[in-house]
Amino acid sequence: MRRIGRSLACLAIIVGGALSLPQGVSAHALLIASTPAAGATLSEPPSQVVLTFGEAPDPKLTTVRVLDTSGADQADGPVQAVAGEPDKLTVRLKPLPDGVFTVAWRTVSTVDGHVAAGSFAFGVGTPPPAPSGEPQGGPAVSDISPSASLARWLFFVGLIALFGAGFLGFAIEPHPPRSIAGMAAVGWAVSAVGTLAVIGVQWLEASVDFETFLGSSLGTGALERLGAALVAGLLVAWLWRRSDSGRWRFGLVAAAAAAAMLVDVLNGHAASGSSWILQVGVQWVHIAAVGVWVGGLAALLVAVRGLPTAEKARAVRIFSTWAGLGLGAVIGTGFLRALSEVQTIGALFGTSFGIVVILKTMGLGMLALLGATNRFFNVPAAARTLRGLRRVGSVELAIGATVLAATAVLANLAPPSASGTTPEPEQRPVVALGSDFGTSVKVSLLVQPGAAGFNQFSATVTDYDTGAPISAPSVALRFQLASRSGVGASTLDLPATGSGRFSARGGNLSLDGIWNVTATVDGPSGSVEVPLVLATQVEKQPTDISAAPGTPTIYTMHLPDQSTVQVYLDPGTPGSNALHVTFFDPAGTELPIPSATIAITPDGSAGSVVVPRLLEPGHFTTDLTVSAGGLALDFIGQAPGGDPIHAHLEVKVEP
Repeated sequence: MRRIGRSLACLAIIVGGALSLPQGVSAHALLIASTPAAGATLSEPPSQVVLTFGEAPDPKLTTVRVLDTSGADQADGPVQAVAGEPDKLTVRLKPLPDGVFTVAWRTVSTVDGHVAAGSFAFGVGTPPPAPSGEPQGGPAVSDISPSASLARWLFFVGLIALFGAGFLGFAIEPHPPRSIAGMAAVGWAVSAVGTLAVIGVQWLEASVDFETFLGSSLGTGALERLGAALVAGLLVAWLWRRSDSGRWRFGLVAAAAAAAMLVDVLNGHAASGSSWILQVGVQWVHIAAVGVWVGGLAALLVAVRGLPTAEKARAVRIFSTWAGLGLGAVIGTGFLRALSEVQTIGALFGTSFGIVVILKTMGLGMLALLGATNRFFNVPAAARTLRGLRRVGSVELAIGATVLAATAVLANLAPPSASGTTPEPEQRPVVALGSDFGTSVKVSLLVQPGAAGFNQFSATVTDYDTGAPISAPSVALRFQLASRSGVGASTLDLPATGSGRFSARGGNLSLDGIWNVTATVDGPSGSVEVPLVLATQVEKQPTDISAAPGTPTIYTMHLPDQSTVQVYLDPGTPGSNALHVTFFDPAGTELPIPSATIAITPDGSAGSVVVPRLLEPGHFTTDLTVSAGGLALDFIGQAPGGDPIHAHLEVKVEP
């Protein structure tokens, strides 16, 4: 019968595992998409920001601020849920001028009650700073909270002790001693303190008043936890008052503890994702099995105090069988939950969550070895002596408490499955800035996507002094390729799309290169021409940077055909500089390029086209004056009998 029981338990674990493999699992309400997208550059200001999360956020516990460069909030109204889409939130915006805006958000998941926060930037008429590479959720979501972990640890320890006492009194001891009822009372008290601590920490982390907290998803979860704790407390009090408590009363206590476990699981990581019902079942079995194994062991050591007897030896043997089943269930369900939440070997060894999983697994392995020692050495000797069982069991309980501490930490960490879905920011468009010779008009031309071929051209025209939009029926653009001769000019009319805004689509950037663009604006005082410079986008070019004190920094860009372009500014500080550009073939020999064109575009300023001096074939130089800040450089050399070679470099000139 024991073998049949073990086989059925293993079969249940395998079937449960097959059914509960992860299917789009997530945890923590992390941002996975937004409109506008992170890093986007818009030609027209948006009327709202829409945020999409990995699981449903609580609008009542969410804040979204849309900050301009002065720190003023441009949000116009409260955060609202998107009808029919619980994973999305939206906030209306005030009319936005051109500029860069930062969306700073903070929310609480309705599933597991965890706080997540982050930020991203978008631009209107101007590109935002280059992204840092961090996910939109930001680093704040994975911080380990000592107070939250301690609260969870108290809750787990008390609940495991409560369940273990009820299980032993119901399933193993025919006449449970009163000391087991006392252990149940202590376990309930510790779990009740842990429950109150978990609720208190969630309230503090939500940073809202009590009324708002109570009316939110956190308040609902808190009431569920308090209700489960109250029912368990009433049953423990009933158990304690009866000196002749029967086994069925202990069974009710174990059932109440199991119900409290289920409430906690329904408010944790397992309750997220498309297969949450199966995941909740696996996690519930996992915790209950720990209660049988570790909690039951604690109750057994309380029950077999004193000299050995035949009845105590029988209880030890029965518990040993149950402990083996509990161990198998813990290992099987733990593996499935780790597979669901960690998913990859890299995440196992490369994330805080994965490292804690490894530590927890090591603790479970030590518990398994100690359990085997009891099983094969101390259980057979229980009729003669209980000393070995007590010693090894005490060590097991100490390690078990440590494993529960790791479990408490995991409950407050975002698992790797919650990340990795954040989309890459949109490609930065090309922006050309300029003003007319008389400094009466400013033009900002946004070109998306900015590569050779068809593009969307969006121009913003403003008064040079006041920045007020200038109304006109259209803006005419004239394109002339500066980096190659023999290509005729083309024109494109941009009809008005709003006050001072003009837009149209065209294939005028027909070739890769550096372009001179002239924008003709019919203003209040007549027509003015605004010269602009732009270079088409190129694929990302790996760049080696060689820096040494006292010498200019050398940048070497690797092009798709294995050729390279080497660039340095001498001295590389604000003021007068000599810019050197050298083209090399794949073998590292200077390419005999007879001529080159350079576009120089400082951040936030108009660009210029430079024809450098030829020092020797393939090596060019030009003098220029630079200011502190970002500097975009495009170099195009016409190889003999070949296509143009285009290298793009962005540097930051430090004062």
